[in-house]
Amino acid sequence: MKGQAADDYTKIVIGYDGSDNAKRALARAAGLAKATGASLRIIVAVNTIVPMYGTTAPYYPADYADDVIKEGKRLLAEAMDAAKEETKNATGSVLDGHPAEMILDTASREHADLIVLGRRGISGVERFLLGGVSSSVVDHSKCDVLIVK
Repeated sequence: MKGQAADDYTKIVIGYDGSDNAKRALARAAGLAKATGASLRIIVAVNTIVPMYGTTAPYYPADYADDVIKEGKRLLAEAMDAAKEETKNATGSVLDGHPAEMILDTASREHADLIVLGRRGISGVERFLLGGVSSSVVDHSKCDVLIVK
């Protein structure tokens, strides 16, 4: 629903990674949810299949996936605590996959009206090599996207 008024938002999805930008974005999303009565869906995306590189070949440390999921759950609890100061209508989950894909999939599946993200300060070269989550979400979202600085 492109171009809708802020008071028309009923479902807001936010990607959260614990960074300062994500914390500012969460505060903005929670404030919008409170002001509009919208539901707030917090997504913490983790990637449990990123290999480490040793001297001979890629490998996966034994506890890597468990550690990544545990950190994701910690970040989600932090975000939920912060959001509940503003709104009682917040839910969240830790999803395994690329952050942009997880955010876009959730927004599409739940028919979100708005996606809120913190801006990442990466250079043009890093964005070309790594892809920026916020850039990817803006490029592929079917709903409004708010990037918070």
